[in-house]
Amino acid sequence: MSTRSGGFTLIEVMLAVAMFAVLGLVCLENYLINITIAQKIIDDQTCTMLARQKEFEYLQNPDAVAESGDFAPLDSSARYRIEKDDITLSETVTIDSEITFHFIVTRIIVERRGSRISYPFLITPKEG
Repeated sequence: MSTRSGGFTLIEVMLAVAMFAVLGLVCLENYLINITIAQKIIDDQTCTMLARQKEFEYLQNPDAVAESGDFAPLDSSARYRIEKDDITLSETVTIDSEITFHFIVTRIIVERRGSRISYPFLITPKEG
């Protein structure tokens, strides 16, 4: 005659706790990855918004906007710089003729935490 009561053995309880622990670790890891991705998306969107604001200021009065700086008091963790690049495009029309275009592209580079965007906003023909 067995005198076993209707509970779980120690090994069964230990296995159940171990399975819940592994499941919890997997869920925690996925949660932390999702938080990191969400923060990166927020930082990218913030960089884009700040670049558009600086674009508006630059187009209103280019001389009043410094070539680099921060966005204080809005966001002192974000920095920007304005760069101008010369771009030349050449296309061969016939065997002995070629068309060449010279442009200056103005872009704003915004960095905030780990995010960095390059936002080209003004293309003008190069004189000369």
